[in-house]
Amino acid sequence: MIMNIKKTLLTLLCVGASVVGATGRLSAQSAVVEPRSFADHILKSVITEGVVAEKYVWNWRDAVVLKALTEVYDVREDLQAPIEEWVGVAMRTTAEREYGLHPNAIASGVGVAFMARVCATDPFFEAKAAGVYKAYKRIRRWERKASSHRPTRVELWDDSVYMLAIYLLEMYQTTGKEFYLEDCVREVVGHAEKLRNTKNGLWYHGWSATNYYYKDNCCEYLWNSNHLQRNTEYWGRGNGWVAMALVDLLEVLPTDHPNYKEVKAMYVGMMQTLLGLQDKATGHWYQLPARPEDSARGNYIESSATVMFGYAMAKGERLGLLKGGKWRKCVESAWEGVKTHSLKGGQGERYTLQNVCAGTCIGERDYYYARPITEGESFADGALLLFAYEMEK
Repeated sequence: MIMNIKKTLLTLLCVGASVVGATGRLSAQSAVVEPRSFADHILKSVITEGVVAEKYVWNWRDAVVLKALTEVYDVREDLQAPIEEWVGVAMRTTAEREYGLHPNAIASGVGVAFMARVCATDPFFEAKAAGVYKAYKRIRRWERKASSHRPTRVELWDDSVYMLAIYLLEMYQTTGKEFYLEDCVREVVGHAEKLRNTKNGLWYHGWSATNYYYKDNCCEYLWNSNHLQRNTEYWGRGNGWVAMALVDLLEVLPTDHPNYKEVKAMYVGMMQTLLGLQDKATGHWYQLPARPEDSARGNYIESSATVMFGYAMAKGERLGLLKGGKWRKCVESAWEGVKTHSLKGGQGERYTLQNVCAGTCIGERDYYYARPITEGESFADGALLLFAYEMEK
């Protein structure tokens, strides 16, 4: 036990404040955040009560918190030490369970890629980040363009765009190697070819390379049975994933890149449509944002999509991709609406989002309306952090 503890301590040189507890397990107890803003209070709540570093799970859900922390790190010097410590412990805790053969698993690779950037002297994180990429290259693809969301058959889901983008863009930022950026562009453009409606800029949830009928205890039976081999609805959070991926990509994509205008058109087209679909009373967007008239049928305001759209729109305005006061008005309405109708916590209680659609597969209209409404989801709280800090920039 003593030798194991000493060995573990030697691996923590980069995560200097981390300690090993009496059990020999990694701990981020000294990753103290002293809040100086409302967003800081949310962050402290999320990483101490929501997603605890020592209990991090290598998946897509917790990965959104990782992504939020990487963005905060780059703009808040006072929070760099606790963020570096928290992410370092989370990544070392899950290192042996690292997995990258599915888009949802690759999302957590953003953490090891980030640590490779901020702890360049530690080969551990660089090796883990490279391992994720090696696995990523083995994923099934549609025509060598876009990665499949299914391991045994080829399906494109709009969810995958974000899960892949956050890792690939962090690897590009960490290494400066262009092929990571090109992979990200290829994934976005490839998924868009099958999922994006060019008329309104919104994305369908999924497309299948076959219309073979199957039951998987997740998706609605026969969702891919039509001649287009895809569903016919625009799911809110699915479009939220895409919106965030597009604006994150545009932040680093050179304006003279061959695909820049195409990616920007995707982003602006989606934002233009969403602008007219926001619920004026609550500042939210709906579970199916293009069907606001269906509230009596079961459509409901959905907070995770709302904070994702809010983040994407606020960031696009800051980057100069969106111009005019209408965007700021829409963003502020979303932020105030979330705080009024969907944010739970404060006064010693954990901050978290309510009105969150549970994890969801692919279906048609009533399938989405019947999805459970939850709270305390790490992916939603991670997106909330992204929105909250974007509002402070």
